[in-house]
Amino acid sequence: MNFILDIIRGAVIGIANIIPGVSGGTMMVTMGIYDKLIGSITGIVKNFKKSIKTLFPYIIGMAVGIGAFAFLLTKVLLVKAPLPTAFAFIGLIVGGVPVLVKKAVQAGSKNATECEVTEGVTETTSENAKAEKTAAGSTTTKKPHLALCILIFALFFALIIGMQFMGEGADKSVTFSVGTVLVMVIMGVLAAAAMVIPGVSGSLLLLAFGYYNAVTGAVTDFISAVFDFDIPTAWDKFLILFPFGIGVLLGIFFVAKLIEWLLKKHERLTYCGILGLVCASPIPVFMNALGGAIGAVAVIASVITFGAGFAVAYVMGRE
Repeated sequence: MNFILDIIRGAVIGIANIIPGVSGGTMMVTMGIYDKLIGSITGIVKNFKKSIKTLFPYIIGMAVGIGAFAFLLTKVLLVKAPLPTAFAFIGLIVGGVPVLVKKAVQAGSKNATECEVTEGVTETTSENAKAEKTAAGSTTTKKPHLALCILIFALFFALIIGMQFMGEGADKSVTFSVGTVLVMVIMGVLAAAAMVIPGVSGSLLLLAFGYYNAVTGAVTDFISAVFDFDIPTAWDKFLILFPFGIGVLLGIFFVAKLIEWLLKKHERLTYCGILGLVCASPIPVFMNALGGAIGAVAVIASVITFGAGFAVAYVMGRE
């Protein structure tokens, strides 16, 4: 049962990475699997079998999600029902916020040594140190740390809002060449970094650089060519997607390493930043879905999809 649930979670992550403004990293956080996946990615060299066993169902789910829903989402749902589709993901994001807040609070209680600050003196658990500080007349306060958490939350919240105003680059035509291989690797690294960092949309970055349609088009064309047994077309698209995939793997690994280090050294502050990213995420998702007249049917459908998304995230986050 857990294996099937993990495949479903992987599919949600994969689908999220297709939609501009939605982050796969956010889905990981809201479903309560972020720490586990980051640890499995960074530990893949030292604990290869254990990491692969953990990651395998998610990889299957992501492949199914991207492969099966790339066309449906980009060509049908986001065109015919953009608002209900967006609100399904907004529900997924909002439904996982309570779990994230709980993690941030727990991290704060574990990291008292790091977070409790005095006037020029860091709080320690040593009785001798406490006695010395008392004798010196210093007082302990959590206010500086709380202010720092709020500042980090606000900065990362503003980052997501600012990214929404990134211009959409002109569509780039992609054909196989040495230069294209290098560009696709770089785009893969950027997209992967966004997959791992909650709230940052890889699709939005690809749009800004003008490669979103090239990559999603290559995916759908490759799948169609495989089913049609069109080997030349499938091979041509594979040559574009393969370097992109290499970039994705490199980006995921190195950014996961950075996130792991931050969680170890500055856990509470890192969660404050992640919380800022996640809380801001619904805004660009909603803005990207706006366009044209919005009827009563779309509003009612959006309420239903929001509730469904919220329920799914809330239940999965508590598993």
